[in-house]
Amino acid sequence: MQVPALTLVTLLALLLPAQPCPSEMNKVKDLLEVNCTGQALRAVPPDLPADTGILLLSDNCLESLSTAAFLSLTRLQDVDLAKNGLVALHTGALLPSLKELILSHNALGVLPVLEGLPALTHLAVAHNSLETLAPRAFHTVPQLQDLDLRGNKMQQLPQEAFAGLRALKELDLSDNLLKELPKELLQDLQMLETLWLSGNQLQTLPTDFFPKGRLFMYVFLTENPWHCDCDLHYLQTWIRQNADVVYQPERGLEETKVEVKEIKSHGSASHALFYKGKIYLPRGSHPAPCSSILQPPEVSRAKIITWVFGRGR
Repeated sequence: MQVPALTLVTLLALLLPAQPCPSEMNKVKDLLEVNCTGQALRAVPPDLPADTGILLLSDNCLESLSTAAFLSLTRLQDVDLAKNGLVALHTGALLPSLKELILSHNALGVLPVLEGLPALTHLAVAHNSLETLAPRAFHTVPQLQDLDLRGNKMQQLPQEAFAGLRALKELDLSDNLLKELPKELLQDLQMLETLWLSGNQLQTLPTDFFPKGRLFMYVFLTENPWHCDCDLHYLQTWIRQNADVVYQPERGLEETKVEVKEIKSHGSASHALFYKGKIYLPRGSHPAPCSSILQPPEVSRAKIITWVFGRGR
């Protein structure tokens, strides 16, 4: 019986060993980078170079994975597992050198327990299906500096979600479904510089949500349905006092600080806090009383923040 040529080619492809993942030195990090991107892998290749420092495994079919697969890679620092359809990640194997773990664009419904990763500084779990976080979810990775949780389905967070992350510098919670946030959510984040809350369902923030005396470099608050009433008085006051760090992200553009302009209002705004769709700040060194927030502004000179450019995300 004659076997079609196409069938023979398919059989040979299945029988022949897979091509090794190409590798080269990463000149920036001075580490051996092994690129296994887009090879339809269902398991981590067993024959990776022992001195692999950066492992790119994105765009494969690794639906379930254990970090034990990396035990032989004693110099491994960065792993990219994005776009794998990953539904389960099992940790526990000690990977003392791993610093960066990318799990974005997968199907994780629950954040993996992050055990055996004591040196982890960068974790990205963006665009998964997380609905919430467990209290102290990151207590096993106290060196974490950058945490990316944007684009999930989180509606609420426990007060102690980020407890113990005293080294964290950047936290991205944008593009979730968050309706409210606990007052003490940021209390342990002593080094936090950048906070993304854009694109949620937030109507207000609790009083003293931003720890007193804490300095931020960037705070992103736009694309939320802020409800203009007395409950928003705290946020209004905080923005006035920190106007130089509040930004609007506009995709594809570089970071630019908010632009503060003098305008003339004519009492046409529906609420004093908002004027022509922009945040309104009454003139003077003290925040407006609650009653003035509920009344349209009189004809006067007023300060508003014009949300301009921001970092593309």
